[in-house]
Amino acid sequence: MKKTAISVVVLAGTMILQAADAPKVKETALLSGGVISGQLKAMYIISDKDNGWAPNNGSGYLGTLKYVTPEVLDGLKFGAAFYVNGDTGLTDWDGDKKNALGMFTNVEGDEKSLLGEVYLEYKNDKFRFKGGRQILNTPLTQIKWSLMPNFYEAYMLGAEKVNGFSFELGYISRMSYGSRAATDWGLIGEKTKTAGVARPMETQSATGIAQAEFHDLAEGAGVNEDTNGMTVAGATYTGIKGLKVSLWDYYAWDIANMLYADVDYKFPVAKGTNLALSAQYLQQDEIGDKLAGTLNYSLTGVKANIGNKKWSVYAAYNKSNDEDNDGNTLIKSGFLNAWGTDPAYTSSLFSRNAYRQDVSAYKVGGHYTIMKGLKLMASYANYGKSKTTGYAGLNLVASNDATETDIILAYKPTKAWTIKVFNAIRTSEYDSSAVVEKKMNHFRVIASYNF
Repeated sequence: MKKTAISVVVLAGTMILQAADAPKVKETALLSGGVISGQLKAMYIISDKDNGWAPNNGSGYLGTLKYVTPEVLDGLKFGAAFYVNGDTGLTDWDGDKKNALGMFTNVEGDEKSLLGEVYLEYKNDKFRFKGGRQILNTPLTQIKWSLMPNFYEAYMLGAEKVNGFSFELGYISRMSYGSRAATDWGLIGEKTKTAGVARPMETQSATGIAQAEFHDLAEGAGVNEDTNGMTVAGATYTGIKGLKVSLWDYYAWDIANMLYADVDYKFPVAKGTNLALSAQYLQQDEIGDKLAGTLNYSLTGVKANIGNKKWSVYAAYNKSNDEDNDGNTLIKSGFLNAWGTDPAYTSSLFSRNAYRQDVSAYKVGGHYTIMKGLKLMASYANYGKSKTTGYAGLNLVASNDATETDIILAYKPTKAWTIKVFNAIRTSEYDSSAVVEKKMNHFRVIASYNF
């Protein structure tokens, strides 16, 4: 086992034990009103197909320590969070296994740390502001992450509800790609630039982008010229009970403009049981100097979910475009997904095919609470065949329907502990007898402790 892995695990374990055993006493004057929190998370791949494509080896960890100050002035706080990621020492780097690079932010799982959050936050009755390094929770800056998350250097100003409306206005200057970005490029994205990143990572290529480091947005998009980052504007309406309507615009200067809208309406159909109906729309167009080339993409989606805390079932559908408004077949393939985007209803653990060209995708799923703290979740998705070519220079074309079945068993014995075991059975649309088999039967266990 690597010494770095040992030191981090021991340090994180010590923090956990100290947090768990510490008596609940009043904080010192120095920390009065402030909040210290953290997490230790680890995952281990149990097995997958031995076909040279599916990731069947890997074990990584993430340690997090965060502090938010008390109010230094009325409504003003500061926050900072330190993250460290690496190999637990159980990954076989010298054997013939297919390593899961999406667990790591450094070559061969070497330890890497980042001060991922450093921000100033201010709130009053009318406005809120958060500026600096942060995890940015907006529709087009949220994506599933396994260990180290994506971070954004952003400045967001919000107005509190006025007659049911709230507003956001902000600017994103730089971004740090997390551990799963390698998976987003090679396994999920299949080198199509549609799954959250537009370049390979340094763990995958000598010319790839370094993870857990902040980069200009143009660099992340593979553009060789400086740009003015991204301007963000959003409005949300919740003035009617059960209804939420949101409209967002993301303007990546000289690259692309992205418009996203969604509607959610939730209402009771029986005692304790609700029906939720949702619709979404995403559009992307090239702008300014068009540094990324021709972009013309749109996505529509609908979803229905019925259930309660004990059980739920849902069905979702997404359709991506193949023609422009004049009926002409598009030249460019899919959505340039360069900055960690995944709002599509039909996305799965390892599939985000709805962002490719000419996709009709559907997904069904649900959950059942077996007992307190123990939940079973399952889903099946079919994405058909897109018109997007995959694997960069290989220019592979879809030869069969892409599908994924996910089964997740989640156990939460206490508020602090969560343990998950999942199985993902996936077939890539580029799987064929002419290439390496591109199928998965992936088993993984994840454990996390929050303090």
